[in-house]
Amino acid sequence: MVKSPNTIQLNRLKQLDRHFGTVLSVVDSQTLAQIMSCSTRNVAKTMKNLAELGWIDWQPGRGRGIKTQLQIVRSFDTVLIDVIKTYIAAGELNEAARYADIFHYQKVFKQNLPEWIAELSNENQSSDKLISLVPYSLPNAHPMHMVDRNAGITVSAMFDTLIDFEPLSGDFTPRLAHQFYQEGLTHYFRIRPDVHFHNGERLTPDHVQQVLLAHKKINIVGSEFYQSIESVKVNRQWVEVTLSFDDPMFLHTVADIHASIYLDNPAEPNFPFGTGAYHWGTKTIDHWTLIKNTGYFAQHGILKSAEFWHVLETHKTSVGHLLEFEASETRIDNASSLLGASIGCKGLCMSQKLDDGIRKSLAVVVQDVLQQHYQTRHSLSSSLFNSSVALKSSERPYSSEPLELPNSLKVHNTNSEVLQHLWNQLTEQNIEIEYVDDLSHADVWIENFLIGADPIFDHYYWLLLSASAKQMVSSFKQQQWLTEVQKAHSLKDTLSLIERRYLEQYRVIPLWTKSYAFRGHQTLRGTIINSLGFMDITQIWFDKRES
Repeated sequence: MVKSPNTIQLNRLKQLDRHFGTVLSVVDSQTLAQIMSCSTRNVAKTMKNLAELGWIDWQPGRGRGIKTQLQIVRSFDTVLIDVIKTYIAAGELNEAARYADIFHYQKVFKQNLPEWIAELSNENQSSDKLISLVPYSLPNAHPMHMVDRNAGITVSAMFDTLIDFEPLSGDFTPRLAHQFYQEGLTHYFRIRPDVHFHNGERLTPDHVQQVLLAHKKINIVGSEFYQSIESVKVNRQWVEVTLSFDDPMFLHTVADIHASIYLDNPAEPNFPFGTGAYHWGTKTIDHWTLIKNTGYFAQHGILKSAEFWHVLETHKTSVGHLLEFEASETRIDNASSLLGASIGCKGLCMSQKLDDGIRKSLAVVVQDVLQQHYQTRHSLSSSLFNSSVALKSSERPYSSEPLELPNSLKVHNTNSEVLQHLWNQLTEQNIEIEYVDDLSHADVWIENFLIGADPIFDHYYWLLLSASAKQMVSSFKQQQWLTEVQKAHSLKDTLSLIERRYLEQYRVIPLWTKSYAFRGHQTLRGTIINSLGFMDITQIWFDKRES
């Protein structure tokens, strides 16, 4: 524990600093007592303590009403920051944050924490504790409702799915279900008997049944994936899921992070209990900690804990263990020195209401605007997911061809500003631009086509089930393509074919890639960033060997 000035002493200095500043002042004891909200008997003792700390110069007078000389040598701001930095240097970030909260220095703390950690904590690195600085406050961590990518690292560490999907092999492997198989339209999952939620309650097949049925509710994220479920029954240690048809996406669905098994937490509905390798430690809006679950049924994480701090500036070049940058759609300076991953593509979507000729003509204008205004700052993309289906140069329309542009165009408000050069260009061509809030009323809109750990699952969602897909193609064509996928021998090939149709018919124009970047400490290992844009903290460790 660091020996540091106490909050009372700091508060006295704050009161004096606010009243006198750093100029030499002559003042009597009664005035000092009023300023510091203490009795006149305690004035001399308090001033002597502050002088011994080196914060003030004080020459006491004699007798009541006699003037004393006072000069503040070190301002309150300087002293408080030194106290905070002393705690950081000792690895006591919680205490540093407590002092910042007491004296309302939270913003200063968030702004400077990356620099202070890098400057002060090199000699106090713990080989089993990760300190991560992130540009966001505590996200909701409910797997079923997760729409914020920032919650991914927490949800993946705290929750488990029934099965896992291995993208490289294309295989499904056991997780909470240590046996699973299919007979006809029924999938059978045998639930492990040795798993407990973080509150101590044992996982049962009934918990799994409740979670699967909850996903069928239409207001739940991705509920479309669960509509093939006809019934979910519990048979001793088995969960039996019967489908209305042989859904090729079902196993992909229950292996997705959103399908993680959870136990409701009535006290904090956005933070249910999980079964994962880590559980909650500290949890506040700007600081939270994940602690290793020593009773975990599978492979334990190497780190004893992972600590997350919300900071306001993440562009600093200095950092302690792990610094996360904001999501980036522009080229990142010094990218070769960063840990990074592409998490998808931004695209311009076009409504099915637009004629083929209008969509093709708009595609011409979009390509010209991208080349003229965006290619130097962005990594332009020619496909959404699979680069092999991108249109070749010879297949793309050229501006030399006659253009069939509309008189007016309704643009969805969300994210529209990122393509402002396009709207300006269309306005110059006498096209009236109207911004609308309802996606169903829009002619064009911008979408972030993000991909996760299972590309097939995400391609299927974005191309066939998403709100954008429902506006880009008719319900008849959508059903036609869904049937095609359900009967496909190769899901990957069929989904790539459907993406190709989107591009050929100019239903969507790929714009540029989206990515995430991190800067890690030189001893950090296991920092592989998955396609969701976050790391698996169960795989992270510090290499303390001499290089």
